[in-house]
Amino acid sequence: AGAGPVVCACHGVGLDVITATIAGGAGSVEAVGAACKAGTNCGSCIPEIRKLLPEALARDAA
Repeated sequence: AGAGPVVCACHGVGLDVITATIAGGAGSVEAVGAACKAGTNCGSCIPEIRKLLPEALARDAA
């Protein structure tokens, strides 16, 4: 509930959780993985996380 569309299937991490993690200060794929486990298993979601990083950071800066 409230996690958004699943980005990381391995750990069931949703888009909203990842963007909130980035907004909370995770500025790299590794930091996102450490905070919410997204991207730490098979790695297929890492390109999507990389894409979300600059978008979320730019949105927070605005």
